[in-house]
Amino acid sequence: MKLPNKVDVLEEPGGAVEFLSPARTAAAVRRLAAVYPHTALPTFHDELVAVRRRATAVEPEHGDPDGARVDPLTKALVRGISGWARHDLGDTREALAATQAGLVNAVADARNPSAEVWLRGVQSLIAYRAGWVHEALRYARLGASVQDSGVGTAAVWLHSLVALTQASLGDALAASAALRAAADARELSRRDELDEIGGLLNFDPARQSAYEALTRVFIPGAERRAIEAAEIALSRYAAVAPEGYSFADEMQARVAIALAYASLDEIEATTEALRPVLRLEPAWRVHGLLSLVMQVHMRLRRPLRARETRVRELQEEIETFCQMPLSLDTHA
Repeated sequence: MKLPNKVDVLEEPGGAVEFLSPARTAAAVRRLAAVYPHTALPTFHDELVAVRRRATAVEPEHGDPDGARVDPLTKALVRGISGWARHDLGDTREALAATQAGLVNAVADARNPSAEVWLRGVQSLIAYRAGWVHEALRYARLGASVQDSGVGTAAVWLHSLVALTQASLGDALAASAALRAAADARELSRRDELDEIGGLLNFDPARQSAYEALTRVFIPGAERRAIEAAEIALSRYAAVAPEGYSFADEMQARVAIALAYASLDEIEATTEALRPVLRLEPAWRVHGLLSLVMQVHMRLRRPLRARETRVRELQEEIETFCQMPLSLDTHA
């Protein structure tokens, strides 16, 4: 499955950034955040690296007409986006280091609660995908505990992450409570500056449904509700405008369906649900997606199924898929 690249939705992707003014640097960071969810990382990674260097330089770049520095919020956001990119490439420690640096900018310099909450979400997601679920829960709780009425949909994301991590740890009651908290936060949320930028910075209803689906997969007896939530996410993504699409969250919803069917011991349905994922081009095979797909492999490891040809074939397909992850040499 080859997804379209849409980095050209906004102006001048991949252009020279060495001597951008602070204002244009801020605009470039916000554009990258907006297009990231629906664009293959190799097509804009070089630009992201260059913009990050410009935004976080200790001294203003030679050639800046006014010698001004980039604002702290821009620094916080670009470090968070860079952390997300390192995570997609499988470099967990560098991803967390970049995100922590962004958190310092958000809290100490920008004093921006929305950015603080969003960066805690990035930390939680990175840790969760690395298998550090207790650490992911700690980050998610820190973000969810920020009390500020000005925080937008990032607050919904943090409650959703609490739910996901609690479910993964086997605490169904806490997970269900967190799902209710996420629903309540959605009702109370107001769009903030991050939501206006969109992309990685906006946790819309489609993403919320995808997270709910994956959460319910880990709650015993909730498989059918997981499938229902995932199908809601897929229907929303089918109807969304291109700039609102998130490839990773659509794939998360599809993997959630596969996991639910695997738990229900419905192998044909598991295979069918996973088929669009396994057809993805390598440029879209981010680290987090591979870790999710391998969970399907693990759920298929049942003694009564071990010798079945269709189970073995699906496991081998998953292994082949995961052997070709995203790299910067991959071009979509």
